[in-house]
Amino acid sequence: MKIKDIYNIEFDLNTIPEDELCSMHIWYKNLINKTYTQLDLFDVTRMLIQNMFLDIAVKKAIEYLKINPFCGQRYEGELIELILKIDSSYLESHKEEIKIILNDATNKNVNYEWLVEEERQEFSDLLNILGTKLDSL
Repeated sequence: MKIKDIYNIEFDLNTIPEDELCSMHIWYKNLINKTYTQLDLFDVTRMLIQNMFLDIAVKKAIEYLKINPFCGQRYEGELIELILKIDSSYLESHKEEIKIILNDATNKNVNYEWLVEEERQEFSDLLNILGTKLDSL
């Protein structure tokens, strides 16, 4: 089922004046015509940044983080950072899964090849903050 069907969305690019049309409109049109399985890391990242379809975005982000806890569209660790920023209510039903990801990320962070050592510590700090946030749920 496409996102537009899940959320009962009707969107027509032709209703947007040409001088107001931007890449975000085109991405949104493409996004709502995708199924859950078609969502890529770029889509999930942008959905989290834009605070849209968060129930789907968090679920898909967890799938990506299980594969690679360091993943991100623009930089390593971005997906963890974005998950940290969203409202806790979207994380509550995924609390145990995210804790497993945090444990995995913590273990892998010891040997991960960061460009500079400060990035390792920043990532570790993000993991700790997210862990604290989960503990408060």
